[in-house]
Amino acid sequence: MKKLYSILFFMILILLVGTVIFLILSPDQIPVHMNFSGEVDRIGSKYEYLVFPAIGAGLGLFFYLMAKIETKKGEESNEKILLYCAIGTILLLTVLGFYFMFQASRYDGGASSGGSFGNVNQLMNVGIGVLLVVLGNIMPKARMNSMFGIRTSWSMSSDSVWQKTQRFGGIVCVICGLLMILLSLFIPGDWNMYVMIGIIAVMAIVTSAASYKYYVADKQKG
Repeated sequence: MKKLYSILFFMILILLVGTVIFLILSPDQIPVHMNFSGEVDRIGSKYEYLVFPAIGAGLGLFFYLMAKIETKKGEESNEKILLYCAIGTILLLTVLGFYFMFQASRYDGGASSGGSFGNVNQLMNVGIGVLLVVLGNIMPKARMNSMFGIRTSWSMSSDSVWQKTQRFGGIVCVICGLLMILLSLFIPGDWNMYVMIGIIAVMAIVTSAASYKYYVADKQKG
């Protein structure tokens, strides 16, 4: 378990050091915002990019505290799952942050409307898709908790319903993640955002319905 904690802190450090190096090498005014099409629409202070390590540190601290709470409860499997979630989330944040920094360092439009950061939505959807695949694989291993998994009033009614819901939810999560990755590679522009929202909405509806089905079956059996 100590190895996972070390990886988590190391990744936060990498994000911080990478951002500091970027700030040292960058001019004071750089692109700091872009629209859904990846077009730069605002120029501002380079120090706004400190938001990436700040969010990373905040998420890291949050997951760290939650993992420690699970440790005190004796739920080592949940502790490990939370650490995997933290590592995956911060990895995604680091990739996106470094991508934006790299694109900002190449920007030479000189005007707030010039230039492009490429298809940001496509990159984000692929990253979220990969994260969903990872989470789907570890979801069935989670014991009932207040942080992770398909948490509905039905799924948390009993350990049996919880376990069945998480197994089903893990499969759905992997399928949706792979589908998001595949579609994002072929669907251009703003449609990537709609694809992500649609897939996540379908995933939420299907898993919630499954938890209700397992709950009803469990009540009838009881």
